[in-house]
Amino acid sequence: MEFLGYERPDGSAGVRNYVAVISGGRCANELAAKITNEVKGTVALLPDYVCVRLGEDNKRALRTLIGLGCNPNVASCVVVGIGCEHVDMVALGDGIAKSKKPVEVLTVLGSNYESVLDKGITAARNMVSQTCQMQRKPFDLSHLTLGVKCGASNATSGIVGNPATGQVFDRLIAEGGSAIFSETTELIGATHLLAKRAVSKEVARRLHEAVDRMEARIKATGEDVRGTQPTPANIKGGLTTLEEKSLGALAKTGTSPLQGVLENAERPQGKGLFFMDGSAETSELITAEAAAGIHIHIMNVGGGISSSFRGCPVAWPGGLPILPVISVVSNPSKPADRMEKEFFDIHADSIIQGKESIAEVANRIFQEVIAVASGKLTKSEMHIPSYCMPLEMYHTGPIL
Repeated sequence: MEFLGYERPDGSAGVRNYVAVISGGRCANELAAKITNEVKGTVALLPDYVCVRLGEDNKRALRTLIGLGCNPNVASCVVVGIGCEHVDMVALGDGIAKSKKPVEVLTVLGSNYESVLDKGITAARNMVSQTCQMQRKPFDLSHLTLGVKCGASNATSGIVGNPATGQVFDRLIAEGGSAIFSETTELIGATHLLAKRAVSKEVARRLHEAVDRMEARIKATGEDVRGTQPTPANIKGGLTTLEEKSLGALAKTGTSPLQGVLENAERPQGKGLFFMDGSAETSELITAEAAAGIHIHIMNVGGGISSSFRGCPVAWPGGLPILPVISVVSNPSKPADRMEKEFFDIHADSIIQGKESIAEVANRIFQEVIAVASGKLTKSEMHIPSYCMPLEMYHTGPIL
């Protein structure tokens, strides 16, 4: 099977075609936002990163920003900074340039704000002029990488949306593609089951190490994760223990062998299923997976009030403007609710109603993945501000 994507110089294929304006830290966010506001067809990636962080945090920030710039959905980048950030702006630009895409690095230090703003606008306009001429072409599914997260989990998550997404993962991996999942805390109590799927003892060891390390960090604060998980909303939705929640979360990974364990925002080497050691916080997780190179993110929402709340993380800007998010709801609170129709791409409650099997819903999600990879807008993308729309949308006029 194939999707229609954009060819990148490094041999990858993008499902969106953005010119990204990347800030090297919080102090340069205004500068990046002003460039984006002036140039139609660009998107701003604005990190909430300050210079008081140390050591590994700085390395992770640099790795994440490089990864976002290298994401296949980004065609070219303007990188802006003050010039005194802990994130090395030269290293940031050089790291993105390894993907062979056009990169322009600009800093205020040694120049001035207005000059850098003007240069950034000019560079962005030139990149948009080149990028908007690109055309989609066929690629096989081995070029595609999916990410996933579950949220607002309830008793239906582990028997509806999550296992359906797991089958999508298995099907894509069988086609030669890749999938990444994270949320380390939601493996506690079920780690041994995932470890059995590891391709080697070393991968299994690293998996246990990541989960044990996360639990130890929590206990070092004097708290126990079992005191906060499941959350009150999870409990109201029918979940009773952390182990039960973890089993449901594990269902979204499918049954494919676990090829490796990644650090936060680390790009996988090879194809197949990978676990990323990371946060369960939605925006942080999606950012890390995007930095690791995913093309599309699947967001599984159990239901309840979250399924009819506009602030639900399935909607931009809960995700990233470079990353389409396919939202799946397992058990919507009000089937006729306007918000649910407006923000969810796949309703999986048909499984509970006995109208469809898990395999049938999985097939619907899989077909949606191919359609979105080929240019179809997700429901959340339809709520992105017009200046953040993919460049191809301007060929025929605004979609919103």
